[in-house]
Amino acid sequence: MNKNALRGFAVSGLLVMGLTACGGAGTSTDAASAPASETATPTPTPAKQHTLEELTAVLGQIKDKQGAKLSVMSSADMSGTLEQSKAMMSQIDVQPAACKDMALGSLAQPVDGVKAAFGVSQDVVTSSMSTISLGTGLGERIRDRAQESIDQLSACGTMTMGGPTGVSTITVTDLADKKPANALMAYRMDTKLPSGETGSALMSQAIKQDVLISVTVAGGASEADALANTTVLLDQAIELIK
Repeated sequence: MNKNALRGFAVSGLLVMGLTACGGAGTSTDAASAPASETATPTPTPAKQHTLEELTAVLGQIKDKQGAKLSVMSSADMSGTLEQSKAMMSQIDVQPAACKDMALGSLAQPVDGVKAAFGVSQDVVTSSMSTISLGTGLGERIRDRAQESIDQLSACGTMTMGGPTGVSTITVTDLADKKPANALMAYRMDTKLPSGETGSALMSQAIKQDVLISVTVAGGASEADALANTTVLLDQAIELIK
């Protein structure tokens, strides 16, 4: 698979994973209710709705751990790749069946109304790929899905994924005690392919205003290195989203 095809596949997977399976219960930042009075209660100001252009501009300012700018694209650029990925992943059998969303990155689920921008970084020294997506358009559904994903971390600790080439085994490790300070959650997925080869990917998510920030780091020298890459990307996104 060439570099561009690999990048497109990784980003399309992250799009749906990040925007349909938000993890971590968000904490409310609303002020405490004021005592009752004769005056009318002010109407809360709606959260800012970010545009695709704004999300893309934020990613254009983010740099990876080596100080290099990311390769940036939007969901409009990925429409064809995303549909191909959905069709391919829908043919894969995951057990337990309830864990399919986590195993496949929710590729079979619709993301109508979602706008997203993506940034990709590749480290040839450690053979890792870091991908960050900024998505908006889900509104309160972001929070609604939070607890569901937390529950899946314990319920889907071990999965099997069957396809045309055989059955792979996936092990999920909750990294709650190691997650970046700004993250809602983080976990590692270790996959053993039918050939015996193994691979590892670390996923983490955060929410800033109406934007879901999702980071995936595949490969790399170690878990600590993947967490460092994740933290660098997450912290910059949190700072830049206004």
